[in-house]
Amino acid sequence: MVILRANHKDLGIKGFTLVELIVVIAIIAVLLTISPSMFTAFRQRTNLREAAGALAEGMKLAKQRAVAENVNYTVTFDINNNSYEIKGGTYDVTKKLSDFGSGISILSQNYSGGNSGAVTFQTRGTCNLAGTVTLKNILNSQIAITTNTMGRVTTN
Repeated sequence: MVILRANHKDLGIKGFTLVELIVVIAIIAVLLTISPSMFTAFRQRTNLREAAGALAEGMKLAKQRAVAENVNYTVTFDINNNSYEIKGGTYDVTKKLSDFGSGISILSQNYSGGNSGAVTFQTRGTCNLAGTVTLKNILNSQIAITTNTMGRVTTN
């Protein structure tokens, strides 16, 4: 017959109780439920920032090339096709905002022409118009790219 004592030694049996395992599984289930939506929103915001950054850099490149080549460069916005074109000298590039992820579009531009406006960077580095083009994503987050008549390009 085995006699149990209150001060018996640890027999090396280790493990988790059923309650501990159920709690861990419940925590993992909650995290797996929340994380995809958080990741999707993060990805949408990142895509918008990338698209705005690429547009701003393209506009800065147009300004630099206009000065370096002594040729006017024009950036044209097409709201209907969610694209923009940079043209001047022998340089002619069209970019679609869908290349940066789905759901990114040109919300508005106030350069001219309604659904297709343009800004021209002149050979001294200045712009013919000051204005703003605004991009948005499916979460309705927005980023504005602004140019002033001195040719400065900023995002906010």
